[in-house]
Amino acid sequence: MTPLTPASRMMHGVQDTVFAPASSQSTAATIAFSFQLMTRAEPPEIVIATIKSLLAVKQAVDEILIIDNNHTDKSLYQPLAAFCESLDAALNVRFYHIDEIAGYKAGALNLALAWMDRRCSHIVVVDSDYEALPHAREAMVQAINDYPEHTLLQFPQFYRSAHLEDIHSELNHYFNHHLYQPRNRMRALSTGTYAVIRRRDLQQLGGWSGASITEDAQMGVLMHQHDMRSAFIPTVIATGLLPATLCDLLAQRQRWVYGNMQIFCRYLATPLLRRLHPMYAASMATTKHGKAEQRRYQRAHLSQLSAWVNGTGILILLQLITVMVMAFALMVGHDSTWALPILAVVYTGYGVFLLRRLWAYLRDQAPLTQQMQRGYQHTIAKRLRTWLMHLNFWEVGALCWLPVLWGRQKPFVCTPKIAPDATQSALKHANRRALPKLLLMLNALTALLASPLSAAYSPILFVCALTVFGLKLIAARLALANYSAASEAEYLHSLPEPSASFPLLNTEYVKPLNIQKMPFIETTDHVQDKQTINF
Repeated sequence: MTPLTPASRMMHGVQDTVFAPASSQSTAATIAFSFQLMTRAEPPEIVIATIKSLLAVKQAVDEILIIDNNHTDKSLYQPLAAFCESLDAALNVRFYHIDEIAGYKAGALNLALAWMDRRCSHIVVVDSDYEALPHAREAMVQAINDYPEHTLLQFPQFYRSAHLEDIHSELNHYFNHHLYQPRNRMRALSTGTYAVIRRRDLQQLGGWSGASITEDAQMGVLMHQHDMRSAFIPTVIATGLLPATLCDLLAQRQRWVYGNMQIFCRYLATPLLRRLHPMYAASMATTKHGKAEQRRYQRAHLSQLSAWVNGTGILILLQLITVMVMAFALMVGHDSTWALPILAVVYTGYGVFLLRRLWAYLRDQAPLTQQMQRGYQHTIAKRLRTWLMHLNFWEVGALCWLPVLWGRQKPFVCTPKIAPDATQSALKHANRRALPKLLLMLNALTALLASPLSAAYSPILFVCALTVFGLKLIAARLALANYSAASEAEYLHSLPEPSASFPLLNTEYVKPLNIQKMPFIETTDHVQDKQTINF
């Protein structure tokens, strides 16, 4: 493959970046957005629908920049190229396909940062399936004027997929409750799509970091370390699609958990590295916040980075080892009552976890859902269903991040937006196979070992094991019922125009880029097709 050389950049109208000075105060007259879509092997009809929704809200000063990357399937990117080429040049829509970019999505976002129109004051990160609602631009301008000194304004994620209400509620709990809390709202980390970022501040940071597979949260931490401010804006301005299968949903959650824990571990290690390595400390940003404010930021960061994680992994491993040894002891006729106190500790920990999560879901008022759906009532029954749905991710939040502790890297995995081409029975079988079953099987075995038929009978542990087994079984049935209702045909029909969706009521580490040396595109060409980008 041929890299994009300086000479070839000039052939495509690329010039050195020149930045105009920007004032600290933004007004509606000076705000211009660069809507940036990083796509990878996405269904073209979904991306085109997203572009159309942006065209409906953008103004003449805004641009839409699409970088399709890290795949070579022409059947997926050529329709996008043709659509963008067919648009009037005055709409400022530019499409680029690049076969290979290092650094996953962070690498593509850095390319967009370098190639965006320098007249744009703010970047809007847009996922390929997130269609803007008609009031999106107005809401973003209002937020910028309300928070003129803020680098990042994060709008919530919301979903329009039909027949997946419980999954929607479980995912949106983060925005409805967790990020909605005052301690996090004014110290929000980015969650990706519809993050509105002041361009000059992101350039000052050196661009996007690929140190984690959740580049958005990583950027938020770095931003706060440089005394830049952020806020969560609890107004829904776009709707996206939920993962098309349970397998995709679990893979998405694993990426979130793993990436956030990569950041979390580095975050905890930073104070130690400062003390042990003076040269490392000299290279780190020094915040001007007082100690009290630093502690508030630390609590907010740890709260958000650990939102998808739970601390029961050690308990699950302890139960697994204890049950295996206990079963072997019973098989050979040895006493196994010594294991009962250990299992009592395990179930005490499980009980604390379950009650804490139940309390959080019962307190969730679902303000964003009420904002989007007139007359919506977030009943106790709905909150309990959401809590049960969350229990399907118990093992994911407890165990999948453990390899972070010994430095293992994971690739960036994109979440498919439509169901695979398979029969409904095959999809149901795949969903059943994807469900985490470790706790289900482990507690079934524990219940058997602690049952009245066993020499190690314990009525309390027997009830505890049956309770966890029953909760996991009900949770699994709930998840399967959601995806059974969302057939492939119904899923594809859940892609209406934004105005019809809801009533409108309101990895591998990538070194920070030297943005001053990056190219700037100033061309009327809509489509570029390149092979490899190496900086």
